[in-house]
Amino acid sequence: MRPPAPVIPAVNTMKWVKRLLLLVLFVAVFGVVCALSGWLLSRGTPDWYQPRKANSPEMAVAAENAEKQVQRTLNWAQDQQAYAASSQFGAPTTHPAKTLEISLSEDELNGFFQKWDSTFGWSEHLGPYLADPQIVLRDGHVILAAQVKETGTVMSIEFGAALRDGKLELSIARVLAGRLPLPRTLWSRYQDRLEAAIAEHLPEWRTRANITPNGAANVDAVAAAMSELLLNALNDRPSPAVLFLPYSLEGKPRSLPVNVTHLQIANRTLRLDVEPLGPAQRASLLETLRGRNAYVQP
Repeated sequence: MRPPAPVIPAVNTMKWVKRLLLLVLFVAVFGVVCALSGWLLSRGTPDWYQPRKANSPEMAVAAENAEKQVQRTLNWAQDQQAYAASSQFGAPTTHPAKTLEISLSEDELNGFFQKWDSTFGWSEHLGPYLADPQIVLRDGHVILAAQVKETGTVMSIEFGAALRDGKLELSIARVLAGRLPLPRTLWSRYQDRLEAAIAEHLPEWRTRANITPNGAANVDAVAAAMSELLLNALNDRPSPAVLFLPYSLEGKPRSLPVNVTHLQIANRTLRLDVEPLGPAQRASLLETLRGRNAYVQP
């Protein structure tokens, strides 16, 4: 005869059922709390994001201060060219400083961007989707942020910025939806779309890119350079340490490329040391923008 099957007391069975139900309930509640917390964080606004009015008096003053910095740099570059020209004829003028320091506060950067955005059309393609774009400076980091019109969520990308071995290194530190950090797997598809959009227009910008002998870069040269900079930043690649300073020449938007030799971001201020590009460096930079060779540092 077979021994009788063991009898499991009903009390023990009920205990396990209750524990299982409590576990399921805990997991469900935990999931709801996480989802709610994530939603609240995504709808929140980071402390450093302060909506600004493009035409506010403060931004106008900040833009004017930044404009003075750029004009000072342009005058310095002209002095460099005048010295080089006079040296060829054996009667050099006083040698201007080899490097020039540029210091721009967070407000000055934003005011300057707002002023020149209408001229260069930097954000015209983003206007239907984003509102109140801002540049935020934190120690060693640059944050690009804007409000997504469809959802009202503040989206931001934080870049670590450093100058190493004569190259500019921008790397993504984090991406936020409101105050909620987003994993790369979640926003990588948007990166793919962005890279595809850049790849569609980059050949056209490269073809039309031009830098005149006096150093004036056209809009397409700047577009090609900034596109390459963004692609490199998204893929953790270094870029030429070249800064394009916008100005107007005979009513046409132009930019002056200068080489960055020192970079510091601290106390909500960007400090740069820049050097002029000589004819050989400008020619090399143009060839790089056209996708033909690597930029040679001066």
